Amino acid sequence: MHFGWHAIWHTVEKVLIIEDAMFRIKKVFENDLTIIWKIEGEISNDRLQSWVDAMNRLVTNVKKQTIFDMRDVVCIGAAAAQWLTDIITKDVYLLNCPTFVKNMLQSAGLSMHVLDA
Repeated sequence: MHFGWHAIWHTVEKVLIIEDAMFRIKKVFENDLTIIWKIEGEISNDRLQSWVDAMNRLVTNVKKQTIFDMRDVVCIGAAAAQWLTDIITKDVYLLNCPTFVKNMLQSAGLSMHVLDA
């Protein structure tokens, strides 16, 4: 899966899409209380800074419940997965995340932030 060489932030019909060489994050739903972002592709450790920058942009100063749907993530590096535990707040949840990410969150006492479809 190839989306480009640099992180690209653009809006298509009022939908923010974040694209990187290996992953894409797209807003798929928003109302007054909740935002759902769909993550696709590969989140490798060598692209960690791009991943961190993208995720920080999506969770910083957001006053809504934020859900990241990881159903279409084909691979996630250990450092990127570990970083997910650092951004989990009371209003951030992961949906359809890989088993080892679920296990990391459970070990960190964050199992209430893992949603299964």
